[in-house]
Amino acid sequence: MRRVAVTGFGAVSPIGVGREAFWAALAAGASGIGRITRFDCSTFAVQLAGEVRGSLDLPAPVRAVAERDPKVGFAFAAAAEALAAAGVARLAPASLLHLGTSLESFDLGALVFDERRDFRSVVEGRDLLQVPLDTAARLVAEAFGRPRRSLTNVSACAASAQAIGHGFAAVRSGEVELVLAGGFDSMINPLGVGGFQLLGALSTENDRGASACRPFDASRGGAVLGEGAAMLVLEPLEKARAEGRTVLAEVLGYGSTLDAHGLSAPDPEGRGAERAMRAALADAGLAPEAIGHINAHGTGTRLNDEVEAAAIRRVFAGTWQRIPVSATKSVTGHLIGAAGAIEAGACLLALVKGLFPPNPWLRKVAPGCELDHVTGTTARRFDGEHVLSNSFGFGGQNASLIFRRSHA
Repeated sequence: MRRVAVTGFGAVSPIGVGREAFWAALAAGASGIGRITRFDCSTFAVQLAGEVRGSLDLPAPVRAVAERDPKVGFAFAAAAEALAAAGVARLAPASLLHLGTSLESFDLGALVFDERRDFRSVVEGRDLLQVPLDTAARLVAEAFGRPRRSLTNVSACAASAQAIGHGFAAVRSGEVELVLAGGFDSMINPLGVGGFQLLGALSTENDRGASACRPFDASRGGAVLGEGAAMLVLEPLEKARAEGRTVLAEVLGYGSTLDAHGLSAPDPEGRGAERAMRAALADAGLAPEAIGHINAHGTGTRLNDEVEAAAIRRVFAGTWQRIPVSATKSVTGHLIGAAGAIEAGACLLALVKGLFPPNPWLRKVAPGCELDHVTGTTARRFDGEHVLSNSFGFGGQNASLIFRRSHA
């Protein structure tokens, strides 16, 4: 089997557009969470989110779609940056395009207030009401080349981590020569915010502003939605080196499980999360002791944080007290379908920059959440070899990725 390199990374996030802006804010613990401006949220209990505020350079056809569904624009911009960073002008037919996201974007107002009352006329106007989930992949392929396979994965908060994992397996096995994989999402609309509010998953501490999302803290009050996109270019390592590409890191292992405990609540013992981490370690051929850093799923909800911390302590029973753990949702918010990809990017850059990003709002570790948390607003030095990124989603979807430092 072939070794797999990451040669490109692109990011659009609430804390910065472009990978360098994203990393600068992440390393400084700078939050992108603030009051929602995307729609009038005055009647909502939840009024905070991590919105993308930077401008995007988009071609006219993409910009027209992004005006209706912003996440499509995020996907295109992240893909363009990742491909440019890798020095890839076109996706050849022997490539794979694999994206992860969550829900289609619907014009809820048009559905509710449309004066036409018969069902057929509304359905016939469906192109005006929704943006299909494969739109981003189609626009990327039209601009950068049509690969033989193009997939859009919809598996909640694990979607983009699974897309990267599947892409990694396809390159390693020799099935394809190049993969563009990642995720894109935006749930910052009345339907998305309202739905998560009904589930009781989001913080209503609107007066806290930037510090509303506090993973693993005793005072945490829930998750905060974010939006954005992140894309990785994956290639065979030897081919990348032979062609003189910059290797950011290697993808070393991937584990994915489905515990199917419930629609929104995780298995209270975290067995699915535990199996995903163990599967990633086995896939990488590593003992738990080899992991030098973990980027936790860390949503800031009471149950998820406790369950993940317990699973980490079981998997890394002998070393968890000295494995630094970051929780980057504390500053980006939860990017849902894009969360796994943006956090995989945080792991890549931790290896490249030699720093662990901090969890700036963690003041008092909650009972049951004991780990070696990276706190404060200063990144911690890192010279280890291996990092692990966790993404755990609704419906019991779990994914873990392991990256290794590049010595090329």
